[in-house]
Amino acid sequence: MANTFIDDTADALQTEFLFNFPYLEDEHVAVFIDGVRQTIGVDEDYTVQTSPSKRIVLNVAATGGEIVRVRRISDPATDLVDFQNGSVLTESELDRSYLHNRYLAEESAEQNDISLRVQAGADDQFDALNKKIINVSDPTADQDAATKNYVDGVVGDVAVGALPDNSVTYGKIQEAATNNVLLGNDNGVNSDIQELSATEVRTMLNVADGANNYTHPHHAGDVTSTGDGATVIASGAVTSDKISTTDTNFNVTAVGKVGIGKVNSGSYQLEVDGDILINDTGDNFPAAVFAGSAGAAIQLNDQSTNGQVFNLSSNTEGVGGPGTFAIGSIDGNDYSAPTLTITNVTTTTDEATYTFSSAHNIKQGERVQTFGSSDADWNTTSTVLSVGSTTQLTVTRPSVTTNYPTTAKRVGSYVTFSVRKDYEANVMYTFLKANQLPKATSEPAWLENGQVWIDTTDMSLKIKDYA
Repeated sequence: MANTFIDDTADALQTEFLFNFPYLEDEHVAVFIDGVRQTIGVDEDYTVQTSPSKRIVLNVAATGGEIVRVRRISDPATDLVDFQNGSVLTESELDRSYLHNRYLAEESAEQNDISLRVQAGADDQFDALNKKIINVSDPTADQDAATKNYVDGVVGDVAVGALPDNSVTYGKIQEAATNNVLLGNDNGVNSDIQELSATEVRTMLNVADGANNYTHPHHAGDVTSTGDGATVIASGAVTSDKISTTDTNFNVTAVGKVGIGKVNSGSYQLEVDGDILINDTGDNFPAAVFAGSAGAAIQLNDQSTNGQVFNLSSNTEGVGGPGTFAIGSIDGNDYSAPTLTITNVTTTTDEATYTFSSAHNIKQGERVQTFGSSDADWNTTSTVLSVGSTTQLTVTRPSVTTNYPTTAKRVGSYVTFSVRKDYEANVMYTFLKANQLPKATSEPAWLENGQVWIDTTDMSLKIKDYA
């Protein structure tokens, strides 16, 4: 049983800890919390009290679970009694001197009894008294003691095959007895790894002694490895059977349908997810040919919510409907068109008529861009509904305000539709409605031969004669 110290496990917020060993000075009562020595004093970490019992009182309560050791350390560096020649020897001073030495001896003996020491009868061994040795650093030298944590980590890494980085060096690998050998196995399944000679390696690779080429044993003639390390695939060796049927970058089905960027749905011979660029750097004509023998050669299939489907065909009786037509761009900028000054704007409920300071040279069906209005709706691109004169034209009214634009400019080019044959009235109606044919009481002078216009005197459809 300890005579010079006592250990206690603190409860939460505990401040007082009892002890029963004798001592000479309060400063000889030392306190350690989890191995850290505290300082004594009212303004420090603790004080010593003797009534109603001997105890130390912490100025700040301990945390639950902390180990508090109260230990006597009788200050071996200080003499408590100094005898002088001719002085009177008192009982108290003799007792104090004796007790100081006794306490020091008790403390030394008790600490020695509980400390790591050489085992009796075996001066080359330490006896840890069946106690754990704690607060040990990880080993760095070959003869350092290793902690459980360190050993568990190393053993655990090896057990699961995760060797520490750089732990396997050339010195740990089997030495090769001769030159030009490889480690491998040619003795059968589950055989030990052994040294392979150059001859054995060539036999495994099916390469004759001194040969420069390697021929795959299962694909003779298809794949060849040259002496310089390059791999050559024979012409015709890659067939559709060798190409994936599921890869989304490039795939070929068993019936030869190709998918690029997606798996082919099977509905088309070629299905591409992405943009296609046709760049003819030779004669540039024809850059692309779309040939069909029984229906639409090209189909424009807008798959959005309100999308339409258009078939372009030269087959007069084909699926896309009989006839041919050409569509010109009406959305591009006409950079050669002059900027026109608007001198007057008149409006009806649905239309706006612009008057210009000079001839506009704009035709019905073309588009005009207006500028300069404080109302953004007037600064827009509109299709010309009719041309009143060389200085006047009419468009759909952009806004109900009177913040009219001040300038205008023609945009896009004008290409007529040439209708060869049609037999469905609704198709013709749609065509006429979509192209907003010129309307006039007499044939406009600016019409080109073959253009269709509407005579508003009797609402008849007329074509400018080829005079």
